[in-house]
Amino acid sequence: MLRKAALTAILLGGCAWVPALVTRADSAEPEKAAAAFKPVASVHTLMEGQGIFFKRIGDALQDPQTPKRSKEIAFGAEFLAELANVNTHNKDQADYVQWAGQLRDTAMELAGEAKKKGDADEDKMNSLFSRLEATCKACHEKYQ
Repeated sequence: MLRKAALTAILLGGCAWVPALVTRADSAEPEKAAAAFKPVASVHTLMEGQGIFFKRIGDALQDPQTPKRSKEIAFGAEFLAELANVNTHNKDQADYVQWAGQLRDTAMELAGEAKKKGDADEDKMNSLFSRLEATCKACHEKYQ
């Protein structure tokens, strides 16, 4: 009998706080919208940075003896991807944004392949690198 009374008290007590939580959730302040992203570096600076990491990736791909080669390629590709990601915010032209997004996505795919270390597919990494180069050239033909 004591157990039944205790269980009833617990259940009733638990039910009492549910409306309070719902009321609190309804009256909570809405989250503030994030500020629009605005790059702080110039397009030229970002392109120079992309060039540095593009070269590092290419050098590591060409030289199988590069120390920590997989890490070098993955790190360089991720950094290149982030720079390209920032570049998607630099111009309103649809083709520019598309090329920057394509560069970002391809670089992330290359980083993922490089992270496989000994299981990475060399042909795939080289093919992805060629796609990066083609994307850069297409954009530079119009905007450089």
